[in-house]
Amino acid sequence: MKRSFGIDLIRALSISIVIMRHYRISDGFKYGFYAMEFLFVVSGYLIGQVLLREFYQSEKLSFQAVKKFMIRRWFRILPLYYFAILLKFCIVKGVGWNILYYVFFLQNHFGGISFYPVTWTLVIDEWFYLGTPIMLFAFMKLFGSEKARVLAFLVFVVVCINILRAMWVHYSGAAFESLVGNVPLRQDTLLIGVIFAFLKMHYQTIFDWLNQRWVFVCSLAAFISYVYVIYLIRGGETDHIDDYFWTRTWSFALCALLISLTMPYFENSVQAFSNPKLAFVNRIVVFVSKLSYALYLFHLEILEGFRYLFPEMDKMLWLRNSACIVITVSFSYFIYNVLEKRFLIIRDKYFPDHMAAKPLYKL
Repeated sequence: MKRSFGIDLIRALSISIVIMRHYRISDGFKYGFYAMEFLFVVSGYLIGQVLLREFYQSEKLSFQAVKKFMIRRWFRILPLYYFAILLKFCIVKGVGWNILYYVFFLQNHFGGISFYPVTWTLVIDEWFYLGTPIMLFAFMKLFGSEKARVLAFLVFVVVCINILRAMWVHYSGAAFESLVGNVPLRQDTLLIGVIFAFLKMHYQTIFDWLNQRWVFVCSLAAFISYVYVIYLIRGGETDHIDDYFWTRTWSFALCALLISLTMPYFENSVQAFSNPKLAFVNRIVVFVSKLSYALYLFHLEILEGFRYLFPEMDKMLWLRNSACIVITVSFSYFIYNVLEKRFLIIRDKYFPDHMAAKPLYKL
């Protein structure tokens, strides 16, 4: 898939915001959560395109497309993830056999995430990569690949998840924080991204309409307004996020929808700076985007290690944070080149993405 500067910009900004939040550059409102929501939607939007292309460009719908998709995703996610949890397992004692929950991406519901907190997002992602291809394959095998039918099915699944989440909140009184990492009840965020990928591939007129600047500006303004409303609810001395039914139910889907409405413009119309004097900004954005996975996995661990070794540095946040950022970026760059990038080369050698060069056939 051709690289998009707009998508790189989302990744770079999102991971930067998450790091800023974790490094306590500003306390209080949990704005890092909404940066992660952007990354979830981007994942569904981009991976949805890859998956749908595998299904629709094949001459015959085959489970081989599902296997190929999963293998390529595993080469992208698992090597660095398993290296990270193995490294921490060797350094930090006490997790014991609970490490198996991390091996099989079960920590959100069993054992807890205290051993490696940031991995809660990877659990949601990984089960999305596993469940969505099988679900779509089964539906298309049973009911056909007619585009309107498949789109209706995706919308139906998103609606069902929202109904289930509402029922769960109604009968259990589940708190917002307990829903954030709930794997089955958070899949709608990524699936909404898949729906917009489907629109791009099969409903060009709608996609072109969404790709207009005024639609983008209105969607981004609506998202900012939504985040501001949440800020008013939970940004004061007392967090009132659990006082409202909508904040624990359909607010997740609303957030994903508003973000998804910006994806067409971000992917296709947000361009790199053409001014040579700003070329360095373009390079920084792409650089941070490429390292975003490694940065996400290791930034908090490096911070915790630094705090353990130099506890007195907590009194000088700017110095501590500067040192941690330099170490995190350097380590992530090293890991990207010696591990992550090499597995991607192996993936593309033995499991090449031949479909990308073929024209999309219409049903």
